[in-house]
Amino acid sequence: MFLDDPELTRRSPGEEFALAYARQGEKAAVDLRASISDLFPPAKRRPRFTVRHLLRKAVVDADEVTVFTERAENVAPGDAAPEWEFRVGSQVARAQTIRAAVPVPPEILRDPAALAAFVDFRLLVRLGTAENDVLLNGTEEIRGLLRTPGLRERDPAEETVAETLLATCALCEWYGGSADGIVMHPDDWWPLVAQGAFLERLGVQGVKVSRTRMVPAGRALVGDFTAAATLLDRRASTIRLTADSGGPTVVAEIREALAVHLPGHFVLARLPGAR
Repeated sequence: MFLDDPELTRRSPGEEFALAYARQGEKAAVDLRASISDLFPPAKRRPRFTVRHLLRKAVVDADEVTVFTERAENVAPGDAAPEWEFRVGSQVARAQTIRAAVPVPPEILRDPAALAAFVDFRLLVRLGTAENDVLLNGTEEIRGLLRTPGLRERDPAEETVAETLLATCALCEWYGGSADGIVMHPDDWWPLVAQGAFLERLGVQGVKVSRTRMVPAGRALVGDFTAAATLLDRRASTIRLTADSGGPTVVAEIREALAVHLPGHFVLARLPGAR
């Protein structure tokens, strides 16, 4: 059932679900024509990039989409422009459902405002974490960026994390890319705040940094996210109530696929001091 504001132009996901619960009770479920993992409210006042935010996006109307790929399988180490020798092909990207669930206290269910806030502030953050995990580490249908064949790896030759990140960005350009994103663990990101304006200078160059626990500490994924991969978004989300876990639980689901066109444009760097 599509309710009054399925594209969420006026209400939040939590408000839309609270309305569904008021109408449907224990069978509450709402289908939304929006990607609700984009709509975590605190992100509006404290911008924090998720992996989704680094990727180019395309809205698709099918669960299977054929996309192009280019692999650097025939490249010689000394080639000045390795992309001339890329092997061009295709693959089928398949969508899957990404899910998060949180038990909800009965007292919250009795208060529409509290229920809306619970969904917006607790359920959506869990969904964003689940999405980060799938896009990086993969599942049966979505391989994940860290598990993609053709991903390059780099050991540090520099003394600092900042120097290593910059050198890895330069390495992305060796295959014709231009690094515009970095994914790293919070343990590695926060020390960079003390290094003057380093993070700001990355931003000036168009490099977004996403920090997430879903990438191992001591590793950083650097890449041309815009050119190398596409998030294929079904723009279909569901929030529903279930009692499958023995008590009332709110469940959020989104459906999407990940297409990696140029795996060589991603480099997984080991940071100095990491094991």
